[in-house]
Amino acid sequence: MTSSILSTVCRPALRATRLLILLAIVFTLALLAACRDRDREEQPATPQPRAAESAVPAAAPQTDPAAAPAQAADAPTAAPTATTAAPRGVVSLWHSWSQTDGDALARILEDFNQIYPEVQVETLFVAYNDLLQSYAQAVADGSGPDLVLAPNWWLSDLTMLGAVQRLDDRVSTQHLDALWPAAVDNLRMDGSLYGLPVHYEVVALYYNRELAPTDALPATLDELLAYAAQQPANGIGIYANPFHLAWGFPAFGGAIFDGDGRAILDQSDGAARFLAWLAAVNALNGSYVDTDYGMLLDRFKKGEFAFFVDGPWAVSELSAVLGDSLGVMPLPPGPAAASQPWLYADAAYVNPNASPEQESLALLLAEHITGPTSGETMAAIANRLPANRNAGADARLSGFVQQAAAAQAMPHGPHMDAFWRYGGDMILKALTGAEDLDAIVLESATMINETTGR
Repeated sequence: MTSSILSTVCRPALRATRLLILLAIVFTLALLAACRDRDREEQPATPQPRAAESAVPAAAPQTDPAAAPAQAADAPTAAPTATTAAPRGVVSLWHSWSQTDGDALARILEDFNQIYPEVQVETLFVAYNDLLQSYAQAVADGSGPDLVLAPNWWLSDLTMLGAVQRLDDRVSTQHLDALWPAAVDNLRMDGSLYGLPVHYEVVALYYNRELAPTDALPATLDELLAYAAQQPANGIGIYANPFHLAWGFPAFGGAIFDGDGRAILDQSDGAARFLAWLAAVNALNGSYVDTDYGMLLDRFKKGEFAFFVDGPWAVSELSAVLGDSLGVMPLPPGPAAASQPWLYADAAYVNPNASPEQESLALLLAEHITGPTSGETMAAIANRLPANRNAGADARLSGFVQQAAAAQAMPHGPHMDAFWRYGGDMILKALTGAEDLDAIVLESATMINETTGR
């Protein structure tokens, strides 16, 4: 509704109104962001990044995280030569990176200072739940940091209201080509790029080496199902929410949305085939497709089933229990295509209020933070998945890195709210077996499109 109202009135005349709307959106999103701090047993049905850690300001040098081969080289940032003018000035950065993330950021900024000694980075730590509101208020006042590190959920509203700078003609093709395509696409709105991805999240398939046939892991989803059917210890645990399950629709030949955000689940039999596969998994003794994330995590840690679909946020917890028995692999392909999970990214955004000189410094810092050396720092210190494909990653994360090659960018927009609701209902109805799967898919697609007016 906000978008339609704004589109009917000239932008200058509504600047004050738009800023008030922005702050209202900001407040709502900040409340939703508190989900990051919930216990795993209370995880919501919509995707959330790993829990924000305690509000400890990141140290900084001034005021105050087996990869698939990249298609284009992205050499580490080099110091200016004698024939070029050394960048100089002060660039401001706001973030909510704490604990291990904060340690990684401190190291990244130290490296930046070594390369660009004439550029001073002034950082401000803002608690995650306050970051969006604080940043939006600063932009509304015509000020704010030159650069902000923030997740992509806020992108749709911030771009609609002009609170982040468009970067299409401001970042080199060489640098963009070195980033995972799905991570870059995750930061596009209406075809324009508004941020540089720093690190990303995506689900893959954990397995217990003591239970799974590590010399012959299942090569397809049908093989995975057949292996799980042999005995309960071979089973599979899958969190029954739309984000954790988006990969399966294309694997069976279906699609969730078209390019205009219209639900097209009912345009082929792929969605029904995937739901049938999920129902078959859930019917097996020792396998679970369930909305109780905590139960699934606990059972996998206890060795009650061999496979578990989840993201890198669980690596540390699972490694502490399973040790070297823990493995991660890409989700096997389905009968129609590769499994293609949704990928979302945290990113560096440039303030549209920045002067050309400050924008140049902000981009210099943003490209450093999203470069290969910084990516390796994030992986080594904070167990993050760097968006730069030339960055090495911890061996425990290599399965997720391989999975990123087949990932799709998680969509943005109001149609996603409808999918979280009706897509989630569709999955749960399919698991009960009470209704015809084709009818369930048709109902879900219809409800999504009616809700969004498509």
